Amino acid sequence: MENKKWLIIGFIIISILFIFKIGNVVILDILFFIWIFGTLFLPYIIGIVISIIMVFFIRKKIKDKDKNSKIFIYTMIIIVSIMLCTNVGYPIMQYLSEKPDKVYTEMKELNDSEKLIGLSKREVMELLGEPINTRDNMYIYDAGTLTNYLFLGERESYDLFIWFDENDIVKATEIDLPLGG
Repeated sequence: MENKKWLIIGFIIISILFIFKIGNVVILDILFFIWIFGTLFLPYIIGIVISIIMVFFIRKKIKDKDKNSKIFIYTMIIIVSIMLCTNVGYPIMQYLSEKPDKVYTEMKELNDSEKLIGLSKREVMELLGEPINTRDNMYIYDAGTLTNYLFLGERESYDLFIWFDENDIVKATEIDLPLGG
């Protein structure tokens, strides 16, 4: 009888450990699901919440309207709120989730401060080194990458474009996606 008792206790302990192991995996799956779909649908969720709040405050003012008018007004509030939150929310979320590398930060500083404007081709090459590509009155340098952590770390590489005037003096700079893609 004593052996059966320990066998049952062992079986219960193993079962509990197995359940916790399965439970941890399920919890991680649920958290991953919430993270992925939460980021994808967050603007929609915010739009729905805002529309519900608006409907709550406006319902007293339209209580005298017929049923079809109420449905139309509520539908328009929901559609406009969701569209507004989506069109504003995704760019904001993407901007907040983008992380530049060191090269991008340095090149962005050079571009934004306009420190290169007025320099000669020789001075630009002394400052930045050899360009990765040259065209008629234009040098192209690698400007680093931006990593967007909103959608699983998508990376975009950028180039620094430097345009020269007819006297080989920098007239304009721009950071953009590489030519041809």
